[in-house]
Amino acid sequence: MKPNRIAYIDNIKVFLTCLVVAHHAAQAYGPTGGVWVVDDPFKAQWLGKFFFVNASYMMGLYFFISGYFMVFSIRNKTATIFLKDRLKRLGIPLLFFTFLVFLPFNYLGADKPGNLVSFFLDTYFNKPPIATGHLWFVASLLVYSIFYLVCCHKLFLKWASGNRSLKVLHLLVFAAIIILFGAVIRTWYPIDAWRTWVIPIEPAHLPQYLLLFLAGTYFHHANWLIELSWKHALPFIVLTVIGYSTSSYWIGSAFSQWISEPLLETLLCLSISISLMVGFRQGFNQSNSLMKLLSDNAYGIYLVHLLLVIALQIVVLDLNWNPNLKFIVVTVVGIGSSLLVSHLLRKIPAVKRII
Repeated sequence: MKPNRIAYIDNIKVFLTCLVVAHHAAQAYGPTGGVWVVDDPFKAQWLGKFFFVNASYMMGLYFFISGYFMVFSIRNKTATIFLKDRLKRLGIPLLFFTFLVFLPFNYLGADKPGNLVSFFLDTYFNKPPIATGHLWFVASLLVYSIFYLVCCHKLFLKWASGNRSLKVLHLLVFAAIIILFGAVIRTWYPIDAWRTWVIPIEPAHLPQYLLLFLAGTYFHHANWLIELSWKHALPFIVLTVIGYSTSSYWIGSAFSQWISEPLLETLLCLSISISLMVGFRQGFNQSNSLMKLLSDNAYGIYLVHLLLVIALQIVVLDLNWNPNLKFIVVTVVGIGSSLLVSHLLRKIPAVKRII
């Protein structure tokens, strides 16, 4: 295995990528809370909880892993070369999908869209993330990478040189920071309220995503990933259980109106994320040909899956199937077809250098 490959982290990356496909596959069959192209009349209400749990940690852990692996790419490179690599790997797919996939898709599906340029500007600034679709993640990674390079790289190297061991207190303080900033932001921007601040973002989740991305880079520098254990996960698991089991008694008070949501979400995020990293290291720290194939194509699957999932949802729309069956079929076929498309695209040398 290459030195910048860690089997169990690769396996988590594959798990998260498949979960993203499943999350989008479920949009047609559950209470999405947002906007989705396909609205199937058959609904499975339990998918509301599926969305909630996924949203609490899925993309945050994805950002953490992305930050951790990004440090590999910055080693032995000048800042200029690193930025060129980031712009190639992130910027090219972002521009391609924004202007050659989502713009025509949205424009042709709109009612009296008018001028193409005006339509794009309206969707980009007033209806995010329609303009970039799921590539908001790629846009955020690009901005976070630049922010890290400019503001954090030298500082993290200095801090990590102290060889401090990872303590539960570090994680508790980190959680408190996410909760505090999340609570402040959500007084103005609730969940599912998107804004364009240079790029389309959901401000409610910005503290979690950015701070977990930066945490991933610092964990790399401090070599903290190998120190993570169940002793770090247990306090968050306990606090999560206590928080959710007692929430009916304190949610609704003046204090909890602005703090309860980010508090419970952050506890759930860190308890699941740490448990996954420790559990995968202990039980899934090996690879095989299928997992390697999925890992090599994880980025490609993420890029291409959305339209394939929507197409599959349209295909089964008129079938009198149970919504759970539709969800499973769209998820499994969506993952398989996305893997196939990514694998074929990566046979093109120029594409493989990007994805």
